[in-house]
Amino acid sequence: MILGITGGISTGKTTAARVVAQSGVRIIDCDEVSHYLTDYDATVLTAIYEHFGSQVFRPYGSLDRTALGRIVFSTEAERRTLEQILHPPIKAVVQANIETAHAYSEPLVVVAPLLIEANMVGDMDRLWVISCSPERQLERLCGRSGIEVEEARTWIASQMSLEEKEKYADTVIYNDGTLEEFKEAVARAWDVFVADSEH
Repeated sequence: MILGITGGISTGKTTAARVVAQSGVRIIDCDEVSHYLTDYDATVLTAIYEHFGSQVFRPYGSLDRTALGRIVFSTEAERRTLEQILHPPIKAVVQANIETAHAYSEPLVVVAPLLIEANMVGDMDRLWVISCSPERQLERLCGRSGIEVEEARTWIASQMSLEEKEKYADTVIYNDGTLEEFKEAVARAWDVFVADSEH
C-alpha cells in the first residue's frame, strides 16, 4: 500500500511524516529529494541557472533557495518553469521507490506538497491531506520562515487552496489544536491505514 501525504505550506506534513516514521515504514519526502537535486544534480542546477540566472545562486556556487523562492512564489509563470525542471526527476525517484515497495509488498509513504498538482494522486492507494485554518497556516509560516505577513500571504496564495486539496483526500487530518493533539490524530489515522492494508 502506498500512502501519499500532502497539504499546504506550514500545515504539518513533516510532523505527520515523523509520527508515521516511528512505525519503521519507509518514507520518501519530496522536499528532501528536491533539496538533494538542487544541491548535487548538475542537470537540474544548470537548468535553473540557464533560466533564472546568477541572481538565485550564492557567490560560491550553491543555490540561494530564498532568492529563488521569492521569484517563484510571486510569479506563476516562473513557478511553473521551476516545476517543469524539478518535477520529472522527483517523480522518477518516487516511481522507483513505488516499484520497489510493490516488488517487496512493503508499505511506502510519499510526502509531497505538490502531490496533487504533479498528477501523482493516481500512484497512491490512499491520500491524506493535512489541513488547518488560514489563520494558523499564516501564523506558522511567518514563525517558521521569518517572513512578513504579506509575503506569507503571497506564498500561500500561490498554492492550490487547502479546500481544493481536501476534495482529493481519503482522509483529512486537521492541525488546529496542540502539537500533541495533532500527533494523536495522525497516529489514529495511521492505525486505520495499517488495518486497511492488512485486509
